Amino acid sequence: MARVQLDYPDHIFTFSTEMDVRFDDINIGAHLGFDKLVTLVTEARSRYLESLAIAEVASPGVIVTDLAVTYKAEARLRDRLRIDVGVAERSRVGGDIAYRIVRPVDDAVIAIAKTGMVFFDYEAGRVVGALPEFPPVVKG
Repeated sequence: MARVQLDYPDHIFTFSTEMDVRFDDINIGAHLGFDKLVTLVTEARSRYLESLAIAEVASPGVIVTDLAVTYKAEARLRDRLRIDVGVAERSRVGGDIAYRIVRPVDDAVIAIAKTGMVFFDYEAGRVVGALPEFPPVVKG
């Protein structure tokens, strides 16, 4: 089975936030569950967009169109994780946001992820153009 390949250059990550692995994030294998990693990525996206003065719960807001994750290492209870975030691709109506999840204590990359998103006017029920606050892709 072919694996999803995600690889992003360091320079696109323009925002970082930190979170701890909580008890509720641990699965039966005693490590961070895949579903909980998605929750951490979602929170990181929200914090990133908020830093750009983009409100996800407004109209227009955003709709996630796809998600891809490549898991690299385990994270355990109480691990502090840094999630680096940046725009990997931009289109007329949205783009791809890339994430690198790292355990700073040993620089282990836990996962690489990306979410596709579009801007959506919930009142009109349609996709709209990307907000001007949504940045272009940072060139290396």
